[in-house]
Amino acid sequence: MGSVLEKNSSQVRKRIETHKFEDEGGEEYEGSEFNGFNDYFRRKKIKLQNLDAEIRANSDKPQIFKGIVAHVTGYTQPPLHVLHREIVQHGGGFLQYLDSKTMATHIVASTLPPKKSVDFSRYRIVKPAWIIDSIKAGQILPWSNYRVLDEGPRQKVLKFDGGSGLSPSTPRSKQGYREQTENSFYANQFKASSLPSQSLSQVVEKARTPVRPTNGADTTPLMADVNSLCFKKPATPPGILPVPVAQFTHPDTSKPMTSEEHNAMLLSDPRLRKSSTANPDFLRQFYSESRLHHLSTWKAELKSKMQRLAAEKGQSCQKAKKRLGARRYVMHVDFDSFFCAVSLKKNPEYIDKPAVVAHSTGSGSEIASCNYPAREFGVKNGMWMKSALEMCPELKVLPYDFPAYEEASRLFYESILDIGGLVQSVSIDEALVDITPIVLTNSNSEGTGSDAENTAREHDMADKLAKDLRDKVKSLTGCHVSVGIGANILQAKVALRKAKPAGQYQLKSENVLHIMGDLKVDQLPGVARSIGGKLEDIGVTHVKDLREVSKERLTSILGPKTGEKLREYARGIDRSEVGEQPPRKSVSAEVNWGIRFISQPEAEEFVCNLCKELEKRLSNENVKGRQLTMKIMRRAIDAPLDPPKSLGHGKCDTFNKSITFGVATNDGQAISKEAVNILRSYKFSPGDLRGLGVQMTKLEPVKINFATPDGSQKKLAFGTFTKPSPAREASSTEQIDEIGSPGKQRQTPSREICQDPIADDPLTPRKQKIHPAMALTKASDDDVRAKTHLNISGTQFIIPSNADATILAELPNTIRRKLMAQGSRMSDIHVESPITESRSQSPMPSDACPTQVDPEVFNALPDEMKTEILATYGRKTRQTTPLKSPHKDSAMESRKPPTPSKRGRPRGLFGKAQRQRDAQAGLLQTNFRSLNQVGDAFEDEDIEELDPEFLAELPEEMRKEVIEQHRKRQRARETSLETPLRRNSTPNPEGLLPGGQCRIQFPVVPRKISFSTSGVTSTREIKDMIDAWHSETRRLGPHRRDLAVLEDFLVKVIQEERDLEKATKLVKWLDVIVEQDGRKGRGQEVWRRSVEAIKVIVQDAVKQLGMAPLKL
Repeated sequence: MGSVLEKNSSQVRKRIETHKFEDEGGEEYEGSEFNGFNDYFRRKKIKLQNLDAEIRANSDKPQIFKGIVAHVTGYTQPPLHVLHREIVQHGGGFLQYLDSKTMATHIVASTLPPKKSVDFSRYRIVKPAWIIDSIKAGQILPWSNYRVLDEGPRQKVLKFDGGSGLSPSTPRSKQGYREQTENSFYANQFKASSLPSQSLSQVVEKARTPVRPTNGADTTPLMADVNSLCFKKPATPPGILPVPVAQFTHPDTSKPMTSEEHNAMLLSDPRLRKSSTANPDFLRQFYSESRLHHLSTWKAELKSKMQRLAAEKGQSCQKAKKRLGARRYVMHVDFDSFFCAVSLKKNPEYIDKPAVVAHSTGSGSEIASCNYPAREFGVKNGMWMKSALEMCPELKVLPYDFPAYEEASRLFYESILDIGGLVQSVSIDEALVDITPIVLTNSNSEGTGSDAENTAREHDMADKLAKDLRDKVKSLTGCHVSVGIGANILQAKVALRKAKPAGQYQLKSENVLHIMGDLKVDQLPGVARSIGGKLEDIGVTHVKDLREVSKERLTSILGPKTGEKLREYARGIDRSEVGEQPPRKSVSAEVNWGIRFISQPEAEEFVCNLCKELEKRLSNENVKGRQLTMKIMRRAIDAPLDPPKSLGHGKCDTFNKSITFGVATNDGQAISKEAVNILRSYKFSPGDLRGLGVQMTKLEPVKINFATPDGSQKKLAFGTFTKPSPAREASSTEQIDEIGSPGKQRQTPSREICQDPIADDPLTPRKQKIHPAMALTKASDDDVRAKTHLNISGTQFIIPSNADATILAELPNTIRRKLMAQGSRMSDIHVESPITESRSQSPMPSDACPTQVDPEVFNALPDEMKTEILATYGRKTRQTTPLKSPHKDSAMESRKPPTPSKRGRPRGLFGKAQRQRDAQAGLLQTNFRSLNQVGDAFEDEDIEELDPEFLAELPEEMRKEVIEQHRKRQRARETSLETPLRRNSTPNPEGLLPGGQCRIQFPVVPRKISFSTSGVTSTREIKDMIDAWHSETRRLGPHRRDLAVLEDFLVKVIQEERDLEKATKLVKWLDVIVEQDGRKGRGQEVWRRSVEAIKVIVQDAVKQLGMAPLKL
């Protein structure tokens, strides 16, 4: 960086040294062209160099800074104008504007923020003391001794010691503001100042004595006392440099005055003490006389009132407002110079003369409102009184009259509400009214179509409503209001500007584009300096210029939301609705005037009082907050103890700190505790405090419950426990007990409760002592719905109808007997009902209902549709050859012994897998076997190896399974095929469910492919990455490795993620970015070839899937 710095700075230095100034006849003093922003700044820089050349030519001081080009950034002491003059008078060059860091040889700064510390780390950043000490020494001192960005207090550096080699040295620690300003002008003035005749201890003691307010003292305005005082300030010397040598050889040894001592001296005056925080009644007086407090309070109250009215009356208006294609009429009503107009009612003789409203005539008083005669002299709202009196010496100053303002505002809103329609409060003297339903109703129009007669009647009715409103407000308040009418809020605001003062204007649809096109872009709502500067850079100054900018370019400059909104504004489109009042997000209390403390307890007591004020405001809004933010304004270290405005905050450093409560609260005591802790954590001197504020955010409404107090402790919201009826509870208990313990006597419910008081919690179900399947099997015997073949009850505990014999052998005797008894009962049930009939007694006996179809729905269908459904599921109306069904619940009969020449579906090793595949494919067997085939299937078989008694005790279906397994083992031994023992003949629960039900298995959702190693998967984020990648490589083109990463990602998105839409969007997005780039050169060509290559790879990946090519 050194070579670049020396090269650029030397060019600037030569240009400054060779700069000549003769007179003001140069082209830089000519008028600039319209919209010539760059040319204006070029001429301004030349004029500044003309001034420096004049100062340098008339200087007789030693040219010690010749060859130096300096720039001052940030706050410095001495200030910028003094450093500027001294550098130029001593032969140096000065840059008011730093276009590039390498233009200046030295940058003067007192301190730098962290970001600038990194950006300026490789440049010569020196303290202002380097300029002062060099002038005192008569030569340039080493700048490294005054560097702002040193290596730290413990970092050792190497220095040359005049030929003695290298020796380590530790640089001095970095100085702060206090050390840098000890010899500044302000500090010297305070050191030279003397206290009054009385001792300081007496002043402090007197200041600590509280002053009790009297009845007469309360009637005196708070601000008027302060502005009526005039302090004698020391005269400012013409310059700081050169500093007399005597001041440094004989320094003033008097102790500087602290902030607490200065506040004590200040508050010794009773009038100032009453106007500061030393007054116990300060907060009440401050808020009663604060104009901004009244404005914010009234606005909050009006918003709450409008929200209630909108909830009560706004339903019909909103319905009419949302009628598609209907014309709309919105009125924007505003007072003309509200404060001044109301105050002039008591002084009618000054109506036609320049007048303002302010606290007093003091030079530090701020103008709240001015009438139109005063504005003709250049007076504006918010201007200080000193400047206003210089512009208009005959200015009449009127005092505040808050009761009159509140009464006028009340009458104003009553007049608006009497009209009807939807009202939105903007301020105490400004409102928006949607009069669409009133206009359409009174003009007998639907608000649609292009009938000129209907439109004219609507316009006349809107003008009449505006005229009636203006007359009514004038008669009630004696003040004028202006009304603007438009089709939306934006057009109404534009119309209001043309209506002021004391008039009305309706912006009609045929004039919208013409009138709005002549506006400047900064006159649109929401367009401030930042957005206006960006638009000016692309040549947009008026709204009509904004219409010529494409949507893509506008969104790329301002963002999608702001760009789209301004694009619609340029065409007169505003989609915001009247009455949209967002809920309040914060409640705060802040004071930044009159803050003067002498001790820490005083500051903490004031913070507690401020938190009580916040508690009251939270209660009024009926909300609580979970986050507390405290704002602390501390006097800047270089700021005077007495600011320009008496008891004002002056120049301050602002600190904010937030804490979060566990639960929402509006308790002032809890808030005060946390706020005081925050204040203590900063360890600020109480005398330097100039402003304090507390704010609650993350608001929650207070739930009003008179039964229980609204505490702050969170509670678990359990559902209401509904105890089952005693009869039902006893019935279920008896059934389960009978199964679990057949030999024991049944116990009563009360007896059970006494056994285990912990387990019998009403919210915790008792753990059953028996297997749930057994209990459910027994309980289902008495339930008619449980007798169906399908698992209609939906329980997961289903007893298998054909348990394995080996498993039965290992079970206890009691359980085995229960299983066999259950099997006998199930077999009896199936014998009672004919198998050839449908489960739902379908009228089509030969066509059984498919197991995937609800029987009731199936029976309700016409015969033609039933036939179609049966054909869809692969079933025939007549089937003579019986087929074996793998579903035990749908065919409960014995199997016919297979013969070697005729077998059904393959069983054994591969039969189960085949049945699962058939079930997943929706292919199910149907059994129309007649009743006479059920019976003695095993009588002719050789089953001598089986125990007859054991077989006799088994249920019918289980007995069939045992015999079938026995036959398989015999066949396996004959064919030397080892077939594994089938432990359960029921299909795999993953594939088939009991009762012939099928479980649908959806394909696994493909995983989202992340872009490279970033983990990004969303299309929007990947688009942003592609945009940034193109911006960085637009000059030279993309790197091959980066292209490979993108290509691999797109292929995976197509083949693995199977998201063709995502891949198409990304490729199109990259194509649009490259095509819209106006840069010509090698990089553009490389990018275009790369995009074409990516398209080919994407199409190949799609082709491999056997799909049609994408439209890219």
